[in-house]
Amino acid sequence: MEPERAWGQATAWMGTLADLDGAAAVLEWDRETIMPPGAAEARASQLATLAGLRHAHLLDPSVGEPLDALCDAEDPWRAASARIAIRERRRAARVPETLVRALTEAQSRGVAVWSAARTTGDVPAWLGALTPLMALTRDHGQALADGGDAYDALIDLYEPGTTHAMLAPVLESLAQRVRPLVDALAGAGGPPLPAGPWDDAAQMDLARYVIRDMGFDEQCGLVGRTAHPVTMGLGAGDTRLSTRVDPADPLSCIMAALHEGGHALYDQGVPVPRRRTMAGDAPSLGAHESQSRFWENHVGRSPAFWDRLHPAMARAFPGVAADLSADDYVRALNRVERRPTRVESDEVTYDLHIVLRTRLERAMVLGDLDVADLPQAFDDGMDELLGIRPSAPAEGAMQDVHWAAGIVGYFPTYTLGNLYAAMLADALEGAVGPVGAVLAEEGPAPLLGFLRERVHRHGRLMETPDLMRHATGRDLTPDPFLAHLERTYSPTASVP
Repeated sequence: MEPERAWGQATAWMGTLADLDGAAAVLEWDRETIMPPGAAEARASQLATLAGLRHAHLLDPSVGEPLDALCDAEDPWRAASARIAIRERRRAARVPETLVRALTEAQSRGVAVWSAARTTGDVPAWLGALTPLMALTRDHGQALADGGDAYDALIDLYEPGTTHAMLAPVLESLAQRVRPLVDALAGAGGPPLPAGPWDDAAQMDLARYVIRDMGFDEQCGLVGRTAHPVTMGLGAGDTRLSTRVDPADPLSCIMAALHEGGHALYDQGVPVPRRRTMAGDAPSLGAHESQSRFWENHVGRSPAFWDRLHPAMARAFPGVAADLSADDYVRALNRVERRPTRVESDEVTYDLHIVLRTRLERAMVLGDLDVADLPQAFDDGMDELLGIRPSAPAEGAMQDVHWAAGIVGYFPTYTLGNLYAAMLADALEGAVGPVGAVLAEEGPAPLLGFLRERVHRHGRLMETPDLMRHATGRDLTPDPFLAHLERTYSPTASVP
């Protein structure tokens, strides 16, 4: 087939996929932010219909010849799009459309039930929705695996080419190396901030200020508020992110804004002409998490960031923040403490939360753990890894939205993101200067410029290991991350 004709057919096909994805994302964003509870069942049905249409379009036989013709295209974006499309079509062909629709409907229903049950502590209601959802997720993994490991097949949805056998040694070794640090550094840092109240509206205004300062283009996105922060790309020119608000602790809102802002900047950094192609996205969630964890931890926990933000905090909260210094925020934020909630945990303990969730979700997928036993297994795992037990369901297995949304196999990507973020921070220091010094002297723009050049602009031209090797000059290693922890949290460090 003539190359330009093949590309024309392929781009039309990919554009329809992008439109279906965008329409589903609009419905999901509405569900997460303003949808009335009574619409949950109708929304589940709507999303299931869109998922079925997408599945059928993805497998459209007429596009097979054009994609085959593009695999050896001289244009790397065309060749990458064809390669990715063929891979996704082969994977999708293993899954019946009926399962796609049923799973999507159960996922949407699961989020709605979780959102209400988490607030009231209604564990039976949550488990009642999670049980059939996990069964469908297991069916999905088995269909994708085609006789192989179902959990590996689910991981592959988020981190292509990666298996549990590849991840488990990294996670377990990291846990063994981090646990002595937790014991040694527990209590490092400073006291928590005053309980407030910290005004809700002022927190949201400050979150928007932080995200704008990072470089987020508000003409092409917006910031909302949800129970569990999330970022969604609804299409070219429409990237939406959200944060949470805790009247007793503004740090939760700000750190979530930094985390989701990192995701949003990546989405906005992919070249616009490429966004309706299969290569116009990040190559994996590990790559995406490298951006969110970079901004959250290497920027947001630094003294330079709080020196920059401190005046805005004083203006936003003239009462409770009047006597607080920039150092007070840094010390409170970087307190090493065994906390039950993953998203509120410090850098030293964070990956222990990921180890637990990876163990549990693999056990559920393989049938080694019944969903009914998940709350107890979660609490026991927290006791083993962190030496604490959650005091309420919202601090236990109900705390994250992922399982309620049928997102299984995602959690390990957070640790990959931590490792890649530390590697990027080291590379940035060699190319631009230390993060703190750059922030103090020039602000966030050079940091974003480095990430745009090394990561964002490449879309999915490379697989994540190759992309990160290109960006940092190194293969995946935990050494920069562990060095960062020891440097930042050592009792001899100046901060905290």
